[in-house]
Amino acid sequence: MPLFKKIGAFGTAAVIALSSLVSAVSADEAYNGYNYNWWGDPVPSQNGYVVQGVYSGANLGIGSFNEINDMFVDNETGKFYLVDTNNQRIVITDENLNSATILDTFKYGSEFPEEKSVVKQTTLNTPKGVFVTHYGGKTLIYIADSMNSRVLGCYEDGTIFFEYTRPTGDLYDAEISFRPDKVIVDNALNVYVVIPAITNGMVQFSREGNFNGYYGANRVETTAEVLQNAFYRLFMTREQMQKRTKAVAIEIANCDIDDQGFIYTVTSSKNADKDVLKKLNPSGENIYLNMGFDNMLFGDYSVYYNGTTYASSIDDVEVDVNGNIFLLDFSEKRIFQYSDELDLEFIFGGEGNQKGLFTSPTALETYGSKVYVTDGRKNTITVFKSTEFGEMVHNAVEMFNRGLYQEAKEPFEEIILRDSNYWFAYIGLGNAYYTMGDHQKAMEYFYMNSRGGYNRAFKEYRMDAIRRYFNVFMIVVIVIIVVLIVLSRILKILKKKKAAGAVKGGDASAV
Repeated sequence: MPLFKKIGAFGTAAVIALSSLVSAVSADEAYNGYNYNWWGDPVPSQNGYVVQGVYSGANLGIGSFNEINDMFVDNETGKFYLVDTNNQRIVITDENLNSATILDTFKYGSEFPEEKSVVKQTTLNTPKGVFVTHYGGKTLIYIADSMNSRVLGCYEDGTIFFEYTRPTGDLYDAEISFRPDKVIVDNALNVYVVIPAITNGMVQFSREGNFNGYYGANRVETTAEVLQNAFYRLFMTREQMQKRTKAVAIEIANCDIDDQGFIYTVTSSKNADKDVLKKLNPSGENIYLNMGFDNMLFGDYSVYYNGTTYASSIDDVEVDVNGNIFLLDFSEKRIFQYSDELDLEFIFGGEGNQKGLFTSPTALETYGSKVYVTDGRKNTITVFKSTEFGEMVHNAVEMFNRGLYQEAKEPFEEIILRDSNYWFAYIGLGNAYYTMGDHQKAMEYFYMNSRGGYNRAFKEYRMDAIRRYFNVFMIVVIVIIVVLIVLSRILKILKKKKAAGAVKGGDASAV
């Protein structure tokens, strides 16, 4: 995107974010909706989410939070697990956020040696992350206990069943400390730990605590330094190259795992243009690369305006039960919702002290149709609910994903009537008509909204035309061939007669 266009894009986004251009939203909302069209220009749009409520420790009856750093929602039980970092505790509540229990002391179970199991209790030291799963009829809680240099595995009563500590051996860099920041667990109870100082990917442990190596490393950004080193490598010795500064990948900031076992990671650096969001298979390979999303931008587009660079910094990722992907932008304090095909659906939130705005957003989770966002500075949890427009979009997408293309047409058409700027609805209608076989109609909706969709529909439309007119085309070709053959034979006959006449004329002159 050219610089002047980027400046214009930022200017428009700023106006949208700070003004009241969208009249369809309630005047009580502290933010106004916007989206991006196919060309990367921000346009006003209806909000998909509005604030239902804001909750603090006082609402839960447990005193004030002191820097909430992470949150996990157990979809099986409806329980919420909050990491209250500077209070050194895990707060367990429900979706209504009106009562809670505290998990702040732990005891070692019988699995541990006697010298540990006889210890009365152990406590947390600056916990940063939490993950919950179920196995053998028990609830397993995994806590990234950062300053204790461990991931604590415990039951709901605080009994510890395992401690994952700094790996031994040459594979783990001896110069890097083990300060767990975030943790997730797969169905086989393999544990994946995000360590801020590690650029090789997440640290992976087996269920038994064995260090399995690193998982899902980001690619090295193609910077001038990387290109320079590649050039020097052509003629410098190994010793000389070792003295040069090595380019390394940007570390993973956060992660999530969906119901199918795919792991998602995000990179929070504003300068990253690769691997900002990844979907990893069991081998640690990014599935999005094979889907053609290598150069896709996430969050607000990075622009340079009036001496300042504005760019998103994606610090958290959440995948809901329907496959929708939510990204938390710490820099611009916004939430971006994408479909499972990475189509941008909604943008909401922003920076400020009003309800629905944030000063230091740290984590987000979903439960049902609601979105929960924690603020580490305000020490609150903001609950967003879907608007009528948001529900309409979600229902249309769900119908389409279930193969109900004809049924999805009507809600997509209603969405466009309510918000003509909502370009994703044009994509939805284009896909619906494409799947129904009306490729000409699909081209109309894809035009100016999806170049890839338009090209796909055009190819099918061209094939439709060829099939439709194939018989006529073949008849015309056959007629032309027959006419050419007949003309060729007539010309040959005329040529022979002319030659015969010329011979007779020659004989007569000789006499």
